[in-house]
Amino acid sequence: MGDSTPRSAAAAQLDEGAPAAAAPSGAASGSGAAADGAGDGAALEAWQRQYPMPTEQKGDPTAQFKALYTPPRNDAAGLAAAAAVIGGWALLFSHAMWGVVLAGPGRSPWWDVVGTFFALEFASAGLFITTHDAMHGTVCYRSRRLNDAVGWLAISLYAWFDYGMLHRKHWEHHGATGRPHSDPDFHRGNAALLPWFARFMWEYSTLLQFAKIFAWTMLLQSLGVQYANLVVYLAAAPILAAFRLFYFGTYLPHLPRDGQEEMGWQKSHSYDGGALAAFLQCYCFGYHLEHHRWPYAPWWDLPRCKAITRRLQAEGKMGRQPPGVQRLLWL
Repeated sequence: MGDSTPRSAAAAQLDEGAPAAAAPSGAASGSGAAADGAGDGAALEAWQRQYPMPTEQKGDPTAQFKALYTPPRNDAAGLAAAAAVIGGWALLFSHAMWGVVLAGPGRSPWWDVVGTFFALEFASAGLFITTHDAMHGTVCYRSRRLNDAVGWLAISLYAWFDYGMLHRKHWEHHGATGRPHSDPDFHRGNAALLPWFARFMWEYSTLLQFAKIFAWTMLLQSLGVQYANLVVYLAAAPILAAFRLFYFGTYLPHLPRDGQEEMGWQKSHSYDGGALAAFLQCYCFGYHLEHHRWPYAPWWDLPRCKAITRRLQAEGKMGRQPPGVQRLLWL
C-alpha cells in the first residue's frame, strides 16, 4: 500500500489523469492485484487505451490510492452481470405486460401485481446501471464497441434515452463533479429534492425519446397489452426507478454540505453500510466516493473498492464521513 507498491504502466499514469500508452505484451499485472489479490493490470491498460481518466482526477492529492484497485482478471463477470440484468428485466417485463391482469375477470392476486411492480422497478434501475457501466467501459474492458452496444440496448429497453448524449454528458459530470453550470447532473441553485430531480430529468430527456416511447407503446398495445398495464408497468415503474437512481446516485452523494456551493468528487457522501444493503438501495451506487476515485470499477465490484477505503480510513490515510451523514442521508 502506498508509493512502494509495484505498479503497472497504466496505473502509474492514473496519477496525472492521462491516457495510458499501449502496453507491451506481458506487461506487469499492476498494484491492485498486489494490494488486494483480485485485480488485473492488463485489463486496466486496455481500458486506458479507450477511456481517458476524467479531468477531475488531475491534481488529486490522494492519487496514489487509485493504484490499490485494478479491474477483474477477465470480462466474463461483467458480461454475465449485464446479461443477468437484461435477461431478468426481459422476463419480468414479459410477465408484467402479458401475465398480470389488473382488472376484470381473472384479475391477478395483489401480491403478483405489487411484487411484479417493485421487481420490475428494481430491474429497470439495473438497466440504467448496466448502461452506466457500459459508458465507463466496465462491461467489457477490452472492447468499447461491445460496451456501447450493451449500453445502447440497456438504455433503450429502459426508456429510450439517447445513449450518445447520455455518454457525453456523463463524462462531463465526471470532468466537473459538483460544479454548478458545469456538471450536468448538479443542481442549478435549488438543491431541494424534487426541483433538482425535475431539472435532472429535463437535462436528459429529448423529443426523439418521447417519440420512441410513443411508438413502443403503440406496438405493445397492438400486441394485446392492456392500457392499465402500460400505465403501471411501462410508465410508473421506470419513473420510480429514475427516482431511485437519482436519489441514491446523485442527490445523496452530491448534496452540498452546509455553506458550500460546490461538491467536488472528493467531498462525495458515500454509503458506509454493508454490500447487501448497498445493492438493494441501488446496485452499490451509494459507494459513490469509490465510484469517482475508481471510475473503472464495475458496480458489482464497488464493495471491493469500499473495503480499500475502509482499510485506508483505519490506517488514518483517508478521512471519514462528517458526523451524522450516514444517519441523516441513508438511515
